[in-house]
Amino acid sequence: MNVMQRKQTIGAVLGALTLGAGLLGSAQAAGDGKSQSPAYQSSIKVPDQQNGERGEAARLAALAKIDATRAISAAQAQVPGAVLKVALDNENGNLVYSVEIKTASNEIKDVKIDAGNAAIMHVGAANDEEETEE
Repeated sequence: MNVMQRKQTIGAVLGALTLGAGLLGSAQAAGDGKSQSPAYQSSIKVPDQQNGERGEAARLAALAKIDATRAISAAQAQVPGAVLKVALDNENGNLVYSVEIKTASNEIKDVKIDAGNAAIMHVGAANDEEETEE
């Protein structure tokens, strides 16, 4: 291999390495190295809202396929106890019911129910973040 071919080969290898490192860096920056919270994906995705919080409750209710009664039943089947609170929430684009239940051992659990099919998405302590799944 002559000197000119060697320089071209080295240049191509260095270019490929630079491109690969750049792509890896941009993927890292886009993901910020953190997992998405919540880690679950619901069957109903909530589009980004343009009008802020105003009218959000009505908009979310129109998207839900199940009602609060069915969400409560699903939550209590997973975590028996007294229901303290139920709310329809947009969790980072996922439409879920958040059902807070006080168990027989006086723990308060937050059960996330898919608003489309009543599937259990997450169970955790009421004050925990979604990353600490049980």
